[in-house]
Amino acid sequence: MRIIILPLSTSSRLIITQRTVSHPLPPRLDDRLAQRAHIIWSKWENSTTWWKIKVTKWGNAAMDRISYDEWSLKGVPRPPVGLFPSHPKKWWEFWKRSDDLKDRESLMGTKRVPLLYPPHLIKEHEAVECVRQLAEKGLPYHFKYMLLSLVGAPLTLPVALIPLIPNIPGFYMLYRVWSHWKAWEGAKLLKRIVDENKLVLEPSHAIEIVYHSEAPMVVDIPDSPNGEKMLLQDSQVATLAKAMDAEEVQAELHRALAQVRGRIKKELEKKEKEKEKEEEERRKNGDAA
Repeated sequence: MRIIILPLSTSSRLIITQRTVSHPLPPRLDDRLAQRAHIIWSKWENSTTWWKIKVTKWGNAAMDRISYDEWSLKGVPRPPVGLFPSHPKKWWEFWKRSDDLKDRESLMGTKRVPLLYPPHLIKEHEAVECVRQLAEKGLPYHFKYMLLSLVGAPLTLPVALIPLIPNIPGFYMLYRVWSHWKAWEGAKLLKRIVDENKLVLEPSHAIEIVYHSEAPMVVDIPDSPNGEKMLLQDSQVATLAKAMDAEEVQAELHRALAQVRGRIKKELEKKEKEKEKEEEERRKNGDAA
């Protein structure tokens, strides 16, 4: 398991967690169900049925609106054996697997989690603080909205009475319950890793080289009112994913960059409206005088 911090802009960070063990833990029931749902969704995307096309188009747009911080927390894998202290099973716990508890390292919990970051863009204390803030912010937020989504799911049952149309809102609410639960679980694990000092800082010059391959401070949108600038461009995503040996994160990187650019654009529009309003008020005061 390793954690990678990627600066998106001068104030935004994307945290990616990867499993690095050669023999991953067996998938849980929720992971198997999620994989099954992903297969069905992929079939719907390639379907010729009009309502399936509409649903997948709407669903993909909804997925892109989910915060990249939530995607980061959802992607936190289960802790590898040996990260935290394990206790030998008791005689009455005969049903538990003990294959992973035979070595002393697993019992003592001596393993650590590498934290990779570009050293000239993020300082050491900032790297750890980024992980801590993501976890502490995510814990209450995702627990709250997990409960709200759980309460809202039964309210969609009347939609199921409509013939020939599946209860799409109900399925979406159940997905949000699962999504918030996964993010909440990921936040708990990250917080425990930070609190128990399990992180090992590893400056990554391979990642930093990608940032400096194209003038990293050049942005494709104007600077935000607070001076924020983009540090990563879409054209660098493929090279960055290759440098991390994680081709699967390209979609997540593009999604995060789009959200950051959208936020900066909204800040600019808000600032422009405030300026226009101030100028209009000054003109009115001048005419009144």
